[in-house]
Amino acid sequence: MAAVAVVLVLLVFSVVQYFALTIKAPWQLDFSDFYFAARTGMAHGWAQMYNTSVSMPALYAASGNWLPFLHPPVFAWVLAPLSLLPYPVALAIWDSFLVGCYLFCWRILASGSIGRRLFLLVAGLALYPVTLGLALGQPTMVVLAAVCLCYWFIGREQPLLAAAALSVIALKPQSSFLVPFALLLAGRVRVFTGWALFSMALAALCLVALGLHGLQDWRHAIEIGYRLPGIRFNSVASTIGPGVLAATINVLAGGIAVSIGRVAARRGAELPIAAGLSGSMLATPYLSVTDLAALLIAAWLILRLQPSRWLKALMMVGYLPFFFANEPHMHGPFLVLEGAWLIALLVFAVSLGVQRSTSPVMQVTMPPPTQIVPS
Repeated sequence: MAAVAVVLVLLVFSVVQYFALTIKAPWQLDFSDFYFAARTGMAHGWAQMYNTSVSMPALYAASGNWLPFLHPPVFAWVLAPLSLLPYPVALAIWDSFLVGCYLFCWRILASGSIGRRLFLLVAGLALYPVTLGLALGQPTMVVLAAVCLCYWFIGREQPLLAAAALSVIALKPQSSFLVPFALLLAGRVRVFTGWALFSMALAALCLVALGLHGLQDWRHAIEIGYRLPGIRFNSVASTIGPGVLAATINVLAGGIAVSIGRVAARRGAELPIAAGLSGSMLATPYLSVTDLAALLIAAWLILRLQPSRWLKALMMVGYLPFFFANEPHMHGPFLVLEGAWLIALLVFAVSLGVQRSTSPVMQVTMPPPTQIVPS
């Protein structure tokens, strides 16, 4: 009951913050940046989305924000139809879609009794980084819904459709870019191959749409975004500082994530996908607090495997730090928890393999061959 009470208190806070952002300050949301980037692309060409002298004046005039568009052009293409609508209408449609994506993830992954599933639904919404991403209009939940759809198609032996769903991570790759590689080492070769082909096609379209100059402007926009005052990131390099240590952690996290996929081969897609999501959090050089919602999806996937009590205990220990992950003083402690979670997934994967190898096997004793004695 204490856990339920804590979750309900946090839920009230998160819901109040959600409506405070979306109703009181709709023009201050990240969605305004995406909306005007799509309008700029349609009016002046997609490469101009990253040209701050072209894209920023309209955004600044409407919202007072000065934030360059940092996402891949694929995201602007998705929002192009909404950019033709008045901003409040487009925002309402997009926010409803994001909430629908969250509910879709919950519907696909939550297992157990009705009470348990409802608790998981509420506990997820109570996490402030999750609710913040929904309120700001970040596409992270769209990407995570696509990963869940990929998982659903894999379970139904539809690798091509699973690959097509997985290609949606191109909207915002940092939350899940290791998932295809973890699936590859788990033996899902057709899913990986299909994803690679779809992704290369999207990359080719982006190159054609942007051109060399557009790519240079995109890089320049990312550099500006990193230097803006007041913008905090949750990546390893942003938390402990760039350098050899941060790069080493990035590489180790990626290696552990894909290794979990190999260890968990032929045991379902839950562990490889959860490892890919969790490893991406530690391996990416760019990570905002809203991208941490991928850890919620990873936890839901692991809960489907009936994990050991110690792994459930780690989830409970990390819940409150997860809620406060946006606080600057929590970046370091939560980074440690992310590392502990990834290592715990590796231990869990190895333990499942040991259980499988030591499970009793029924031995059938065949009768001795019949001897034929010549008469």
